[in-house]
Amino acid sequence: MIRLLLADLRHHASSWTWTCVVAVAAGACVSGQFMAMRGSLLSAAAATGVDRWGVSIRAGMTDAAHTVSAFIIAAVVMATAAVLTSTAALVIAQHQRDHGLWRALGMRPGMLRAILLGQLGVVGALGSLGGGVLGWPVARMMVPLLIDQEVALPGTRAQWEPGDLIWTALVVAGGVMLGGWGAARRAARATEVELIAGRAAGTTWSLRRVLGVLVRLGLIGGFATGVAAAAVAADRSGAMTDEAVNAAILGSFSTLGLVCMLAPWLVPVIERAFGLLPARGPAWMVATRTASLHSRRSSATVLPFLVAIGLVAVMFGAVRAGLGSMRLSGFLSMFGLALVTAWTGGVAVIAMSASSRRRDAALLEAAGARKRTVLGAQVLEGVLHAGGAVALGLVVSVITGAFMAAASGAGVLATIGRGPWAELGTVGGLTLATTCVSVVMSARAGREPTVAQLLRARD
Repeated sequence: MIRLLLADLRHHASSWTWTCVVAVAAGACVSGQFMAMRGSLLSAAAATGVDRWGVSIRAGMTDAAHTVSAFIIAAVVMATAAVLTSTAALVIAQHQRDHGLWRALGMRPGMLRAILLGQLGVVGALGSLGGGVLGWPVARMMVPLLIDQEVALPGTRAQWEPGDLIWTALVVAGGVMLGGWGAARRAARATEVELIAGRAAGTTWSLRRVLGVLVRLGLIGGFATGVAAAAVAADRSGAMTDEAVNAAILGSFSTLGLVCMLAPWLVPVIERAFGLLPARGPAWMVATRTASLHSRRSSATVLPFLVAIGLVAVMFGAVRAGLGSMRLSGFLSMFGLALVTAWTGGVAVIAMSASSRRRDAALLEAAGARKRTVLGAQVLEGVLHAGGAVALGLVVSVITGAFMAAASGAGVLATIGRGPWAELGTVGGLTLATTCVSVVMSARAGREPTVAQLLRARD
């Protein structure tokens, strides 16, 4: 079993490599922040005296290091969960025809599930170890930002403890395993014919499937309850009170989590709606049909960029509503690692679909399409993905504006009008450029095989 596990990883290295890249990037961000936190706590423990408000510097800096580091790590964990869930499930779904051949040759469902989970475990271990090594440069970049925000004392240096590797492995390997657990279970439950044909497993409702649906509904209900509870708390608390501000921030992040949970259903609807626009040309028709047919790939592509846009909408929305004075350096110190994780995941998901995208282009050329038509379809596919992320990000921004209006006492429309539209335009433009360039580059990377070779290619 071990030999087959490792051989399959080598055979499909082109897709598993990108999952490893995401895992290593997430591990580096988590490990680097733990190192920065350890250094901040160590320098705070050695501090003496009081600040200008008469508070002990040791106590104040220790509390600041704990609070800010916990917030940063929570943001990274959220981005890591969103990204690794998409990439791990997608990489297993891409190889289901091979899994069908294994089953046809006599492999039992339990053995197939064990091999797939073992592959995910190897990726998680590599991500944890690689992240532990790359965490040092991440920590050295984070410490100056924390010092600039007065969360760490000048002279702070990153510190590493063996326990940090355990926490990193828990986040990274846990994210990879949980993300691919459902895909591995579906592959083991499907028949050989369904796997070889590339279809999903049958619609038989088993106890495990019911429990999976209940867990997902529970998460959606939890986020929805958080949104409702925050709305009630913000409305009942007085304007500009700490309770109202905290409720607004909690409600905004709950909204982001709720939209991310609903993204697998919302993204296909939005991209199909884009297809109804009165645009003409074969490139637009091909792009909209491709996004509609590959809804799983579209949702996995949009989700990481949605996380990035949502973070910008929430934090800068609070600033525009007068509930904070965060600068760009402060935003990068708080959410820079989460943005790096999300952005890496978005590019990785696009790159993992390169072989499928090249075969689609080969089919179009075989049908007589011009190269510029194929290129236009690829660019427009990137536009559709970016448009889906921006559309859902705008939903998060509008609901955030309503929360901030309740906390500040201003009108809802006025608060939304003063929203962070410049910042959202910037991150939306970066999303558009990233998706378009990544789609085109992934479809044209490597050598130039003939159309017949592409159509016969399996991976």
